[in-house]
Amino acid sequence: MERFFKEPWRIAGWVAAVALGLLLVTTTVRCAAESLPLYEALFERHSVSERTGITPKGLAHVGREVQAYFASGSDDPLLVEVEVHGVPRSLFNENEVSHMADVKALFLRVYRVQWLSAALLVALTLLAAWRLRRNAYLVIASWLRRGAALTAGVILVLGLLSVVAFRQVFIVFHYIGFPQGNWVFDPRTEYLVQVFPFGFWRDITLLIGVFILLGTAVLWGADGVLRRYCSRERPAS
Repeated sequence: MERFFKEPWRIAGWVAAVALGLLLVTTTVRCAAESLPLYEALFERHSVSERTGITPKGLAHVGREVQAYFASGSDDPLLVEVEVHGVPRSLFNENEVSHMADVKALFLRVYRVQWLSAALLVALTLLAAWRLRRNAYLVIASWLRRGAALTAGVILVLGLLSVVAFRQVFIVFHYIGFPQGNWVFDPRTEYLVQVFPFGFWRDITLLIGVFILLGTAVLWGADGVLRRYCSRERPAS
């Protein structure tokens, strides 16, 4: 089997590991971004209804509108109408709408990375199955283990930084992700940071990290299953 781990399969192994990590991260981010129950739980946890004067039902409507906006391919701006203290109004101002357009563009890039990573993994898996036949199982198992280890290592480092200094990490992320600079808002007057306060993002980020680590554990377990299968199928010498 040693020859199967030499070039170019060694290179393919690292490419697959990175693609696997990207797929796991982007899929987890997408699931969190599209989970209305998660939004509602965090709205309740951070007393958003009491702080904003928007009912829980109204906040659910806001969450649905934001999620629909991120999922759409339209260039139309985000317009959310909701009652605040019983008075109907447009929730977000021009600066907030502009920032949400930038957030949407970032999410669309994340989704493209998700699909490209999945396509690359499918292509590599089919290539391994075609070229290596039954030996492909052990090669794919090594991809799973390497991808799990690589992803877990990165997430643990970022998770430690987030626990120790999340505010600083949050600010650096915004400087990198939104160089336009339109991401600073007044929490006294602007509803974007009232509906989605700092604690909302801290909690959802930590939850995403936890689920990614659970995903790496599943990948590591799948590696073990494949290796046991290969050992049983290998003929005795």
